[in-house]
Amino acid sequence: MAKKNPSIFSTLQKTAQNASAVNGELIRQLPLDALEHNPLNRFSMAEDEQFQATLASVEKDGFLEDIIVTPAGEGRYRIVSGHRRVAAARKLEKTSVPCKVREYPDTLSELRALMGANVHRRNISPFDMARQLETLREVLRKEGKLPENVKEQAERMAEQTELSRATVERYLDLLNLDETLTSWAEEGKMTMTDAYELARKKNQHLYPAVEAFVEQNGPKEDFPALVHRAIAWAKAGEQPPPPPKALPSPLRAVESFGRSIRRSTAQIKALSLEDGADKDAARKKLETCLLNLEELRQAVEALKNSL
Repeated sequence: MAKKNPSIFSTLQKTAQNASAVNGELIRQLPLDALEHNPLNRFSMAEDEQFQATLASVEKDGFLEDIIVTPAGEGRYRIVSGHRRVAAARKLEKTSVPCKVREYPDTLSELRALMGANVHRRNISPFDMARQLETLREVLRKEGKLPENVKEQAERMAEQTELSRATVERYLDLLNLDETLTSWAEEGKMTMTDAYELARKKNQHLYPAVEAFVEQNGPKEDFPALVHRAIAWAKAGEQPPPPPKALPSPLRAVESFGRSIRRSTAQIKALSLEDGADKDAARKKLETCLLNLEELRQAVEALKNSL
């Protein structure tokens, strides 16, 4: 009887096991009952097409990649990478799954590993990414690593995720949308182009007008087209503009700049200007200082004129 050749999938699994052994990271079969959802995970766990594909893959070929977990105490483990695969295993009534156990020095390191695994292996919705960045912001704040300046906050989150600052800001803007507009966008009733436009802070006053326009006109046409027309109508000036915002206190602006420049100076001193990456970071910090300096000049001028 001819010897049966191993499948490509079993070969991949053995290769992964050998690589793990070389790196001192052995694969362990852990009971599903010992694995728990990671509260840092804000990515969708809906049983959508992606989940169905994962389910079919696990049922047919088993686990081509191991689940990454971290100790959670009392013999339990938090999932870092593999939430969908664990959900699929539970649906298939499996009792255990292959896992690699890793320990992280702090919550931020664990979150970065979780985000990195998901961003590179899944199609992430913009709203999932926005919520995950919100979690990152909260973790940075709790660990005392979140700057006060909004732009610097976006820069810090960009550094942690390898996204650009503009991309981080664009995702976070989506959190400005109210519940109705968010549901429209997530259900495909509004294009993401319109969602990003409405999410901009300068357009938040349009929300009631847009929603009222859609309600009054009813779904007599393609819903996304109706929403787009509602936005155009509201932006055309047929609704009164919001009242002007009060200008910030000049003294507060001067005080805020002082804190910002001291923080930036300390950060620049900590950089090695012989290193290319640090040079780029220092250049960005200096550009931010120049922008803050212009704001300071305006604040001082306003303070002077008020005396």
